[in-house]
Amino acid sequence: MTKLIIADDEPLVLIGLQSMLKWADLDIEICSVVRNGQQLEEAIARFKPDLVISDIKMPIKTGLEVLEECRTLYGKLPLFIILTSFEEFSFVKQAIKFQAVDYLVKLELTQQSLLVSVNKALVMIAEIQEAQSKNLFSSERSGMLPFQDKFFVRLFNGLIETPEAFEMQKRDLSLDLSFPAYAVGYCQIEGIQEQLTQEQQVNLYFSTTQMIRETVGRYLTCHTVSLDMHHLAITFCLSKEQEPHYLSIISLALERLVKVIYDYFSVHLFCCVGKLVLDAFDLSNSFFTARQLLATATKAQPVILYDRLKDKREANQAFNLDRYKEQLTRAFEELDGPSLSLVINEIAQALDQQTTTRIQAIDAASNILYMAISLIPDGQLLVEQIFSDEVQGYRSIYKMNTTTQCAVWVRKLGNGLHELLLAQQQDYRAKVIAKVQQFILANLDRKLQLSEVSSVFGFSQNYLSSLFSRYGGCSFVKYTTNAKINMAKEMIASGDYKIYEISEKLGFESSFYFSKVFKKAVGCSPREYMQRQPQKREKR
Repeated sequence: MTKLIIADDEPLVLIGLQSMLKWADLDIEICSVVRNGQQLEEAIARFKPDLVISDIKMPIKTGLEVLEECRTLYGKLPLFIILTSFEEFSFVKQAIKFQAVDYLVKLELTQQSLLVSVNKALVMIAEIQEAQSKNLFSSERSGMLPFQDKFFVRLFNGLIETPEAFEMQKRDLSLDLSFPAYAVGYCQIEGIQEQLTQEQQVNLYFSTTQMIRETVGRYLTCHTVSLDMHHLAITFCLSKEQEPHYLSIISLALERLVKVIYDYFSVHLFCCVGKLVLDAFDLSNSFFTARQLLATATKAQPVILYDRLKDKREANQAFNLDRYKEQLTRAFEELDGPSLSLVINEIAQALDQQTTTRIQAIDAASNILYMAISLIPDGQLLVEQIFSDEVQGYRSIYKMNTTTQCAVWVRKLGNGLHELLLAQQQDYRAKVIAKVQQFILANLDRKLQLSEVSSVFGFSQNYLSSLFSRYGGCSFVKYTTNAKINMAKEMIASGDYKIYEISEKLGFESSFYFSKVFKKAVGCSPREYMQRQPQKREKR
């Protein structure tokens, strides 16, 4: 279990942070709550936490002072999520220097923004702990992006086949995509210096993307998705009131964003916004047109909106990946190295044969790159490994001068994925099932069905079912049932719940059905099991 310490000198903030998330469901234990820097230092020394959520300004010592000392005393752990006020943004660079995971503005803190930061920290903690056990540390993210990010990447690339599948996945991921209109912004960050260490580059990228979320979020609802270490996509969700004025609203938000990013991080941000769409299922069209505009962005004009262009022909000319979508979907879904190599080499051949411009070829190649990084477990690390002999790594695609060079790069990616996935296929599939099992355990309060869980992970039902049986030790249904029954047994043993309460909390249709399933699994009814407990209580 991950150990967490929360530090803030405001009692209401402390109470709010403790109740804002279901920490136990995230496998996190709050081992201490403190109100000043000295108490925080003492608690860290005593409890050896993995994660600290701390205010910047506190009595005796600031959160940043404690963070700096922890880096000297303890190394990479504990990780810190820093809380700030608007007037404290001057401390952000200092927090980045000492490798804070994130900074969150108190007045804008929401359950979702906190959850995103905590999930990012959990991924990084797992990587650090695994690397420490092997005496090495990888500073790149694991590539197993949060489920919502993977959903958007599939959506942007047209890999969600039907509106029905789209509706099911967004519901399972608790995404509100009921807005009347949408547009996708495609962003490129320039100036993340190659002379920085990988860890410093990753830290700078994460801090930049967090600033992007904070800044744009003040103007309108949006979802920000990382694509690679230099690119990201922002989905703008427009309300009924915002839609008539969306060009001016988005333009104002992005122009402000470009200035803020440069002022704080000394990097340039280029933002291109695709065509307006009225259905979230059509976001691929907006993403497509946004990507085509990037070549026209300059430092003098870093923000370009498709719907403001008089001549839209250039933004609609691109290499068409539609004919390969079915093959790509299946190959990524099944982590099938040979099939993935085959379809990627077909695309490379088409790039060679067709009258494709260099910009169009780079766009097609980078699109495949984003899918590989986002949809394959450890995708970032795999791609880095494939291009480890290149001075600029996989980012060399953005410097290609001819279509032929782009095609060579695409073939190298496809062949590399073939070899690495084939060599590690069993390990990756086991990791996928471990993630599915983790998802099940975190959602025991719901009625979990194979169709819903498979849609969350972007798999077909048949494939996930066979994968589960092979690498999970039992069927999906049996694992889910056993997990619910084990939790029911713990709840009964605690003496804190009635039978019908347990049934409701574990997502069963009725107490009768729960009792039937419990008796089949355990050999006795829930009431009989309750009566066998050393300190049973009267329950109904």
